[in-house]
Amino acid sequence: MNPAYLCPMYYLLLVIFYPISFLPLWWGYLWSDLAYVLLYKVFGYRKKVVWDNIHQSFPEKSNEEKQMIVEDFYRNFCDQWIETIKLLSIPLNHLKKRMTADWNTFNSFSKDKQKVYTFWAHQFNFEWGNVICGHQIHNQWAGFYLPLNSKAFDRLLVKMRSRTGTHLIPTHDVKPGLKALDEKYPQHVLGMVADQTPANLDKAVWYQFLNRPTPFFQNPEKSAKKAEAAVVFGSMNKVKRGYYKIEFEYFCENAALIPEGEITKAYVRFLEKQLKQHPSNWLWTHRRWKRKKPEDVPLYSLETNG
Repeated sequence: MNPAYLCPMYYLLLVIFYPISFLPLWWGYLWSDLAYVLLYKVFGYRKKVVWDNIHQSFPEKSNEEKQMIVEDFYRNFCDQWIETIKLLSIPLNHLKKRMTADWNTFNSFSKDKQKVYTFWAHQFNFEWGNVICGHQIHNQWAGFYLPLNSKAFDRLLVKMRSRTGTHLIPTHDVKPGLKALDEKYPQHVLGMVADQTPANLDKAVWYQFLNRPTPFFQNPEKSAKKAEAAVVFGSMNKVKRGYYKIEFEYFCENAALIPEGEITKAYVRFLEKQLKQHPSNWLWTHRRWKRKKPEDVPLYSLETNG
């Protein structure tokens, strides 16, 4: 048996968080408001990083507008943690009311497809989004996850993320994980977070994104091509506190038939559009632009013919 499943710390976490998850969200949001004050006003957690990211991404906005985006981001960031704890017990019919989408449109084209690959971003609330997709999408829903160093917290998150039957693939086990997914569920929908900063810049492609050269993974596109999967872009947008709307944009029926690089470029264009419409709903604490583009690497435009 996996030693993590014998870890007493995991059961201690359940004893602590499970009762908390039964409390109403309005109560949790009171604690989120307190966390916002401490995190942003008192300790200034990554305040400079967040301000610099937003300031350079939206040069057309006034400083007052940017400040509003910064403050709204920190509120959303704190709400995310409260809402994640709520996943331990929130009834699915309640979650369906709070996380809506035009599921009929998505399922109408996905039900006959062997595989559908969906491209996502670090938007709030991605934890709720994963669970509701597992519940509402007709075909088997699957996704990647990064295991935590803490075995206890890792098991707790896996419990929440898989409560609607999501097939989870650890990021250190991608190839065998995809093979096992194909064998067990030939007809599936795979969610991939495609906005992460590539660890290896030698394999990155650079786009002029939010006014700066930005590296992006090519692996999601390559995986979709290899699988000959249909491709859909997904976005989670906050309607009001505790309520979100998922938007799907169908891109292609078979990724293998799309010219090299076009899927990634279309996704980056889609992401930039979403962030301009909903700027406070993205994870701005990451040092997304800490590395510079090598001079000998091409920089691509997001223009249609760029």
